[in-house]
Amino acid sequence: MVTEVGRQAPRCACILLQPNQSLSATGNLWVFFSLVGVSLGISLAFAFAGAWMILPFAGLEILLLAVLFAYVYLEGTRREVIRISDERIVFDCCKGFRQQSVYHREFSRGNLALLVRMGNSAAEPASVTFSGPEGCLEVGEFLTDAEKADLVQKLKRIGIFARREKEFRLHQF
Repeated sequence: MVTEVGRQAPRCACILLQPNQSLSATGNLWVFFSLVGVSLGISLAFAFAGAWMILPFAGLEILLLAVLFAYVYLEGTRREVIRISDERIVFDCCKGFRQQSVYHREFSRGNLALLVRMGNSAAEPASVTFSGPEGCLEVGEFLTDAEKADLVQKLKRIGIFARREKEFRLHQF
């Protein structure tokens, strides 16, 4: 989801990028505990019938489910914030319950290039990358192609224009 949070001037803005979440954290817990209950119920029924060796495998299944649900939760809480001013563009990425910082990057606006690698459709980009002397940074990996196109349009309104490429090439120097 691409949300323009604040706009102080025509060339300044704050854009929030976050993945779509179809289910809340509470809903995810309900689904997890429902699956754990079904798994334990079936495995305990088999254990009482004499097939007690199913219990360790049920425990492994529950452990794997817990790891996967934790990963989905962490990726669902990921936030990327793009702060654009007249001189600088600041990127912050955080994730988790406490919104711990994953990375913080700053680019000079004068030397910045917005590279958009196009996908199969002529209107929808496959990746959006900021490039400058400070390095390269791909933003919005979790966005859909339509949301990436919306991001490019919002950046265009702020005055950051994209260079569209069919593919990126690696040059040896």
